[in-house]
Amino acid sequence: MKMRFIPTSVHGAIDHVVGPALVVAPTLLRLKRTSPEGLTARAVGGVEAIYSNLTDYEMSMKNVVPMKVHLALDAVGGATLALVPQLTGARQRGKKHWLPHLAIGAFEVGMAAFTKTEPPKTKAGRVARIAKLVATAKVAKETAKTAARAIA
Repeated sequence: MKMRFIPTSVHGAIDHVVGPALVVAPTLLRLKRTSPEGLTARAVGGVEAIYSNLTDYEMSMKNVVPMKVHLALDAVGGATLALVPQLTGARQRGKKHWLPHLAIGAFEVGMAAFTKTEPPKTKAGRVARIAKLVATAKVAKETAKTAARAIA
């Protein structure tokens, strides 16, 4: 059995919910604005929302960040989310200060470990990538011509 069985499309859909939820959760849990556990959740959620929209998978706006890098960022973010309340002593202030962080952090690390590292290669996807490469090559060619004219 393959270890990585979660499709990138499912991972992307979950990312687009978890990132914004982490930004809002400290307010809903009534954590202090300057508490380490609140700041960590907001930071991890905000950064996740940004790189999720830049990852090379089906749910993103731009395909800039490779999926393997995305998964590594998810693992680091999940570990940070789970560990900061433990390391700062927030767990002594009650369960709302550490339990959601631990649960979501462990979930993030698990998703990173079990998500496929490549989005499916469909014919439409291959055509779109080739079109991007051709467009980029045309722009580079025109830029080179302009630079050559400017030098001459």
